[in-house]
Amino acid sequence: MDRRLSLIFIIIVSMLFTACVNQSNNKTGRIEKKEKAPRSLSQVADGIDEILDSIDSISEIMELSESEFQTQRNKSQKKDNPSNEENKGQGEQEQEENKGENKGVGQDKKEEKKDIMTKEEELVIKWKEIDDKLKKVHEAWNEYEVESLEKGINSDKAKEFKKNLNAFTIAVEDRKISNIMDTGSKSIGSLAPFFDLYKDEIKGDLSRVKYSVHQSFLKGYEGNKQAAQKLLNGTEEYTARIRQKLGDDQNKIKGLDRLTLAISDMKLALEENNGELLRIKRDIALNNIKSLQE
Repeated sequence: MDRRLSLIFIIIVSMLFTACVNQSNNKTGRIEKKEKAPRSLSQVADGIDEILDSIDSISEIMELSESEFQTQRNKSQKKDNPSNEENKGQGEQEQEENKGENKGVGQDKKEEKKDIMTKEEELVIKWKEIDDKLKKVHEAWNEYEVESLEKGINSDKAKEFKKNLNAFTIAVEDRKISNIMDTGSKSIGSLAPFFDLYKDEIKGDLSRVKYSVHQSFLKGYEGNKQAAQKLLNGTEEYTARIRQKLGDDQNKIKGLDRLTLAISDMKLALEENNGELLRIKRDIALNNIKSLQE
């Protein structure tokens, strides 16, 4: 009888132990599952980033003369198609051999003319690409907005983002570079509260850092160093919160360290009163942010 009771006792203890272990594993599983922003919200942010990157490219082209644009384009084509240079000598030899022949000459000229694109034509294509990207941003926002309401987003924050996105859209339509960069960065900044709805998401504070970097560049470019420095100083609060969420992810921590150093370099660049230097330091900081977002 005692043996039977002992056996029953052992079985009960084993069952209780197993149940406790399973419950502990379930809790651990819930803790390890990260709550991240949905793809549609990330598409909104990424789309705005891509447009601002394209605006930089357009701005550079606009500053070129037609001859400078053609020279730059030819260099780019040679870099992308090195085989063209290798075949150049052969092509010239064939042209000499066929110099007296009329056949095919008209076609060659047409193809050569077709390959030449003017600065204005390039800008038209790039603006069309931006218009298409902007449309996709609006579509991604429409897909996400219902979830933001379900998550309990503050109505004022929602209105602020939509107001900035509308201003951004109008600025793109007007083709005004400075307004596009200003309203685009404000749209990025006002997306932060939406990412904050997801407890393990770092993109909220990264959006705030990104806004500060963009706006600091604009202020610095205009000569308002004090306002630019203030914006960059404010990023310390955001990077501190990001560091807390990274835990022991050493790769991300190193990436965050690179970002903080890039921001420090941008502060130093502001003292030099050089727009191109400031642009380079801004781009490095933005690239570090992109790495952390991946």
